[in-house]
Amino acid sequence: MSRWAYGVLVTAMVLWSAMTVVAGWYALRGGGDDASAAADTRPSDPEAPGDAPALTGREIITRPGARSPEAAAEATPRPATGRIEPVPAYALGAGGDTRVRSLDVEGPRPQEAAPRAKGVVVLDPGHGRGDPGAVAHFDDGSYYTEAESNLTNAEMLRDRLVAMGYDVYLTREGAGRGPGGPLPRQFIVSDLFARVALARAVEADVYLALHGNGATVGSISGPETWYCGKHEEGAANERLATVVQQAMVDALHEYGYDPPDRGIKEDASAHHSGGFCQFVVTRETPVPAALLEFLFLSNAADAQVLIDPRAHELLADHLVRALDEFMQERGAEGD
Repeated sequence: MSRWAYGVLVTAMVLWSAMTVVAGWYALRGGGDDASAAADTRPSDPEAPGDAPALTGREIITRPGARSPEAAAEATPRPATGRIEPVPAYALGAGGDTRVRSLDVEGPRPQEAAPRAKGVVVLDPGHGRGDPGAVAHFDDGSYYTEAESNLTNAEMLRDRLVAMGYDVYLTREGAGRGPGGPLPRQFIVSDLFARVALARAVEADVYLALHGNGATVGSISGPETWYCGKHEEGAANERLATVVQQAMVDALHEYGYDPPDRGIKEDASAHHSGGFCQFVVTRETPVPAALLEFLFLSNAADAQVLIDPRAHELLADHLVRALDEFMQERGAEGD
């Protein structure tokens, strides 16, 4: 390389280095007052003198160390609210840990436990689901079914038991499903086992089936209660039947009706079935159970009582006291 060319190359390198130093110093100083004002696109104070450039929506802040509003918001510590925020609904069941922990420095405060039920009662309003049971026919052509009467009794009794603190389950609500007439025999049997299954599923403490009666002889009248003595709860079943029967008699006396007291009946003995109880719901239920028959729909006088709502109200009033008495006795025995 000639001496002239070498000199040109050295001069160019020195000039480039000088320009780099100057540019760096200029950048560190913010590019001067005019450049800085042109690059700062923050909204100007409307009361400040001079015209400020309008924002177009595309400008960004170019000052060193500046952050976007989003980043600034993320970095700003949020004040404590003093309460636990609920987990958003969309986060529930998403596979993460959605438990919310207490903000209290002393840890979670104990919550009051829900009041414990006095017991679990299953009420079985007999028939329904297309099976009317016994039917009372009246001179004006109207009629009243046992299924309707049973459901009325169950609903009134349920409301009173719930008010007293019991958990109550009904084996059916409303007329239920059915073919429009009496169920075929095999359907009736399977339905009865389904009602018993409910008592098992809810771990019932007591089971009461509510029925009305019917007979081919119209003169037969009065209440009766059935139980299965050939059962591990045979003694309790008998006691339950006794208090239920007395409740029906007392309710009818208060109503002003005094039919024969047909008493309590042990299933296997009354049916002469060699020690085998024939009523599925009292035989198969694993807890104390009874089946009441509240008057005969085939008896004209009994039927007139059954169509009166006041009679059902009185029956429910007396039955709820009888069931509560029985449950308290059971509780005392378990202590």
